[in-house]
Amino acid sequence: MSNLCLDLLIESGLMTSSGKAIGLDDLPKNEVSKRLSYYNNARIQSTDQELQAINMSDKLNALFSSGSTSQSYDSILSSSLVYDSIIIDDPLVTSSEQISFERASSGLKLFEWAFDLVRAGILQILPISFFNRPTNNVPFLISDDAFRSSIPKEIHNFIHDNATLKSVRVEEGSFLILSEDAYTNRRTALQVQFANDVWHSGVNLYLFETLQNCHKNEEGNYVCQKVWDPKGQLEKQQFDIWAYQSVNQAMRCRLKNIYNEICLAERIGHTYITESKFEAQFMAMAGENNCSHGSLPARFLKANNSFIAIDSPRTILELREKHSLAFDRFNQSLLSLTDELTGLDPEIFDSKAERLFQKEIMPQLDEIRDSAHAISSAAVKGVCINLSGIAAAIAMGNSMPFFLGVMTSASAGLSEAYPVVSQRERLKKRPAYIWHRITNKT
Repeated sequence: MSNLCLDLLIESGLMTSSGKAIGLDDLPKNEVSKRLSYYNNARIQSTDQELQAINMSDKLNALFSSGSTSQSYDSILSSSLVYDSIIIDDPLVTSSEQISFERASSGLKLFEWAFDLVRAGILQILPISFFNRPTNNVPFLISDDAFRSSIPKEIHNFIHDNATLKSVRVEEGSFLILSEDAYTNRRTALQVQFANDVWHSGVNLYLFETLQNCHKNEEGNYVCQKVWDPKGQLEKQQFDIWAYQSVNQAMRCRLKNIYNEICLAERIGHTYITESKFEAQFMAMAGENNCSHGSLPARFLKANNSFIAIDSPRTILELREKHSLAFDRFNQSLLSLTDELTGLDPEIFDSKAERLFQKEIMPQLDEIRDSAHAISSAAVKGVCINLSGIAAAIAMGNSMPFFLGVMTSASAGLSEAYPVVSQRERLKKRPAYIWHRITNKT
């Protein structure tokens, strides 16, 4: 298992060989920049090599969406009892020329906290989001149909029904998102969001800009001046067209990122994980030919039962080392349960899923909980908490190929290059995606 990210951190002087993060406050700014740049460039150049080295397995593995899944310590620890291997986004790698001091510091803390999990091969950290934003260039896009053709027709109405647009105002050089519905005053800046969504990254702020004073330069290229009136107000018809286009553009960007990451997950035998109910629904709809009848290809198995609170990576390592057979059996049981539920009619899915969960999974959860108690040395270990979704979205067999086919045509006009996933064979040996959301409740 590749530990290249840790080796590069140590080599660049951002971490000690024992896994202790270097305090950035103690270094001159130019030295911090130098070390971060070295790590950033080395990671980008070595990522494909790391992906080639990932060994395929028949176990249940996960790739956390860089945009719709949190990388909190709790979610990583909880997921380490469900998935054999987890991949998350590298917080220190960026396509931008700058990285904030806060982001760099929190990223190093994550590496320090997860040092043993990475060394053990349970957690892998790869620059996933970098390949969704390969350049700093802002493309100039033109669409005759307000980007409607960029959205699969199966999900078009669902997306617009769930879109929420808020007004944005500029004050002292900052953009302020207002509680006001964007249609109220029809301002020239708006934010696009969606109901029941989790979205940590991606474009969601849009400005109504026009091009003026266009002319050809000496090289024969058109040069135009972009004009935006921050205090402007649009006519209703003009605003309606622009608002519709903005929703399509926001989803176009979202779909491109999802497509990229699903291809990557399939390539290395991992399951794409999203915490967004909205995202899980439209992914399911895009893979279902008769979705207009309300039949979704993904159904959600929600285990609202008590589980275990894990307090540190060391507890995970002890559990998986001392009780490896129990963990492997649990992991394989989830895969078997998925296979047994795949393709069931919606009318019987929920009842059979619940019966199988109670019969096959709950006894193993009790066993894992007992094991956690057995190795606990502090009162906080092994405490019961609420698991609001250990397993989710059991996808039908034809969902992934169809969805990827739709996405391939939708993204055919994009000019960006995706070095990680371009022209690679996709794996079709397992269900397409699992919606996984673990929430600790006290």
